Amino acid sequence: MQIAYAQRECQACGAASLQFSAVLHHMTCAYVGPDYDFAAAAGGFCCPKCKREIAPGDAACEVVGISARCNECQREMVVSHPPA
Repeated sequence: MQIAYAQRECQACGAASLQFSAVLHHMTCAYVGPDYDFAAAAGGFCCPKCKREIAPGDAACEVVGISARCNECQREMVVSHPPA
């Protein structure tokens, strides 16, 4: 998922090398994690906690935030949306 946000530097090391990901909430089992935790499946994705398949647009899975991982120090952080 390609996302552009106002935050461009790592909060830990200051490197300008962040990779952004959606943070998903699977309401069926209450798992919350970055989109890369959800493995690809035949009909969409698979929840890493309950192993149920999640189809694109499934109402039981929502985006609750955005995280960033620094490509330099590998730290992860939650980032805010840019001003509207």
